[in-house]
Amino acid sequence: MSEPEDSQEVASGEEAEESVSEQLGFSGPEEELAAINARMAQIKEEVTADLLATWPSPWKNESMVNAKVSGRLGSHKFFQVLLARRRELDEMLGTESGPKPPDEAEDPMGSYAIKIAKDRNAAEKSNS
Repeated sequence: MSEPEDSQEVASGEEAEESVSEQLGFSGPEEELAAINARMAQIKEEVTADLLATWPSPWKNESMVNAKVSGRLGSHKFFQVLLARRRELDEMLGTESGPKPPDEAEDPMGSYAIKIAKDRNAAEKSNS
């Protein structure tokens, strides 16, 4: 009696992941993951450069730019394909190569508030 096809598929699941990397020309999943991360960083830089060149807003600050870049990357089909593959590889390798979440104690507007305070202090000193 032969084994069911499902059990053979499950048993060779990890081998299939490695063969996908090899079929794509990588020596293994680690090399593929590094290439995916590099390409995703390149896409993000391109999207950021395009946004900064075409967005003439007085509200342009780091947090607003990051929010708009995230929105554009959310609709970037190739970026989303790479993201899905990176998640598969992370799961297979037991790693976490995605961006690190900000510290809970870190206020995303903190640097902006510090800049405003410094500008006010400089203005008060120049008026005195």
